[in-house]
Amino acid sequence: MNKESYVKAVAKRLTCSKARQAEFVRDLESDIAAALSAGETWEQVESRMGDPRQVAQEFNEDLSEAERAAGKKRKRTKTIAIVAAVAVVMVAIIGAATWWVSPKTAPAGQSSHQTEQQVIERAQEVVALLDAGDYETLQSMSIDEMKVGLNAEMMEQAREITVPGDWGAFESFGNAYATEISQSGQVFDVVEVVAVYEKATVTYGISFLNGEELAGIRMR
Repeated sequence: MNKESYVKAVAKRLTCSKARQAEFVRDLESDIAAALSAGETWEQVESRMGDPRQVAQEFNEDLSEAERAAGKKRKRTKTIAIVAAVAVVMVAIIGAATWWVSPKTAPAGQSSHQTEQQVIERAQEVVALLDAGDYETLQSMSIDEMKVGLNAEMMEQAREITVPGDWGAFESFGNAYATEISQSGQVFDVVEVVAVYEKATVTYGISFLNGEELAGIRMR
């Protein structure tokens, strides 16, 4: 885990107000920067500071009741926002995926003149961009309805819901398959690919509209 991921892993577990969270993150980043400037490697700093979950837990234990209450309110607000965003994305996917009714299937990539392997590799690229947190690139390659949920906060929550805790570093891709599904003039390449991390195995479902635009992401 790099230092940016470490700070995010701590921050998302803080049960305090947004202002107090921002203050703690600034202090944590300052401590890390000072240690690195003093000659420590990031690996040494990470080892000394400990697991992000433990760092967050120790911070949360010292919070006042007022801060705890503010944290609960912030979490509720965030959950409502996430549910709303996910609902928008799901409506987009469902609206675009009317192929569930009498779909027509074909080999993946047939309409877009790609091979199945090329379609799978494109899905793997999406996974790599998610892991790298490159949401700007992901948004640029997505249908408009997808863009609302493609940001760090939403995807971190989605990851936490899918497999709680630290997934660890990406290790390899496992089994993958793809197919083309079409109806009413819309054509989707639908890919299911397994990604293996140090501490988790995640199956991604990724779809592309007309072989180009990212139209759906799910994780389980």
